[in-house]
Amino acid sequence: MTAAAVTTFPALRMRTCVVLLLCVLLSGCGVKRMLGIGPPRPSVKTVSVGADIDANQGNATRLDVVVVYSDAAKNAMPKTGPEWFRDRDALRSMLATDVDVVSLEVPTPSPSFQVKLPRRARNKGLAVFAYANYVAPTGWPVVALTPFKHPTLQLQAAKIAVQDP
Repeated sequence: MTAAAVTTFPALRMRTCVVLLLCVLLSGCGVKRMLGIGPPRPSVKTVSVGADIDANQGNATRLDVVVVYSDAAKNAMPKTGPEWFRDRDALRSMLATDVDVVSLEVPTPSPSFQVKLPRRARNKGLAVFAYANYVAPTGWPVVALTPFKHPTLQLQAAKIAVQDP
């Protein structure tokens, strides 16, 4: 072996070790998110809910906030509240750990209150939805909360208003 080969071999081994170390460090989810690598995550940090006196024809409203953790679960989500509440038990059983559901009963009127989201929602969630079980047979469409940071849902007589202060 020549002197040049002897001196470059440790440098090559050192470079390889540095590259491997960087690969291991960059494989963490937090680093991937900071670099914009991997699937997009919801911006949702908190969710608040309130209800007007005439919301849902003056009745308390069942409301589910659903955090989804897989594309398959995201694609299986219903488009309306009545569909969700009709199929909820079957969906939860079928999707198991791919969804978390926070179930609420919101009386009317109700001042705005904060909903506690599951711990893993911030780091692992792909999407966040809200389903309201309004009395009207047509119900209410799913409310996509994914693009909001601190959404406040205000249940009203003819609609659900979403604000992001």
